[in-house]
Amino acid sequence: MSKAVKIVSDSTLDLPEELVQQFGIEIVPLTVNFANEFFEDRLGLSSQEFFQRLVAADELPTTSQPSVGMFKEKYLELAAEAEVIISIHLADQLSGTYKAAYAAAQQVEQETETGIVVIDSCSASLGLGMLVLHAARLVENGVDLVELKAELEKRIASTTVFFTVDTLEYLEKGGRIGKASAFLGSLLNIKPILKLDEQGVVDSHSKVRGQKKALKKLRVLTKQALAEREVEAAPSLGIIHGNNLAGAEELKEQVADLADWKEIVISEISPVIGTHTGPGVLGLVVF
Repeated sequence: MSKAVKIVSDSTLDLPEELVQQFGIEIVPLTVNFANEFFEDRLGLSSQEFFQRLVAADELPTTSQPSVGMFKEKYLELAAEAEVIISIHLADQLSGTYKAAYAAAQQVEQETETGIVVIDSCSASLGLGMLVLHAARLVENGVDLVELKAELEKRIASTTVFFTVDTLEYLEKGGRIGKASAFLGSLLNIKPILKLDEQGVVDSHSKVRGQKKALKKLRVLTKQALAEREVEAAPSLGIIHGNNLAGAEELKEQVADLADWKEIVISEISPVIGTHTGPGVLGLVVF
C-alpha cells in the first residue's frame, strides 16, 4: 500500500501501550463516569486506579461512546498527512462507537481527499485489539487496501473470545443477572464462562465451580476453537485480565502447549470493559 495510511481505533482495544506506540495506532477514547466525575478511558484513568474506585463504589459507573465530533476532529487531524484512514472499532452490537465513527467518516470524506474505511470488529477488548494489530502489520507490509479489507473480514469471522468473571456482583449490578442468581452463584462459587458471538454480543456458554475448573474449561474451549478453524499459519493468543496478572499467567500456562503460537499478548482490560466485568476477570482471544 503506497499511500500514507493511518490506523484508528477506540480505547476498548486493550492492547498494551507499547504496541499502540510501536505501530502508531491512534485511539479515540470512550468515557467513564463515577458520580459525575468523568474520565477518558485509558487516558484519564489507569486500569489499576479504576478498579480501586470500582470496588469502593456503591453504584456502577456509567460509560459513554465518543461523539461524532470527537471522531471528526481525529480524522481531520490525520487527513493532513494520510490519504487513507482505517478505523476499526468495538462491536456495533455493544456500543454506538462504530456508528459515530461511520457518521464522522462520511462528513470528513466530503470535506477532504482522504478515504476513510470504518470497520465493525464484531468483537471487544483484545478481540478488537488483535484485529487492529494485524491491520497495522498489514499496512506496514504494504498490503493493498482491497486485500487488507478481505483479510480483516476473514479474521473477524475466525476470532474466538471466551472469558470468565471472578464475581457475579458486577453482572448483577449491570442487570445481566438477577440478585437471587448472583447470591446463589456466589454461595456455590460459580464461575460463568461467557463468549462473544459472531456479532460481538456476550452470550452465556457454560458454568463451572471455582477458578481452577474455569481455567481448565478455558483450555478445553481453546483446543476446540483451534480444531474448528482451518489454521493456515501460527495463530496468535491474547489473554486479558482485570487487575489479575497472576491469574493471566496461570491461564497462559494452561493453553501455551495447545499451538505453536505466533505470539501471546497479555493485557489488562480498560475501565470501560471493566465496568461490566468487575475485577478479577480472565479471558482469552484465539486469533
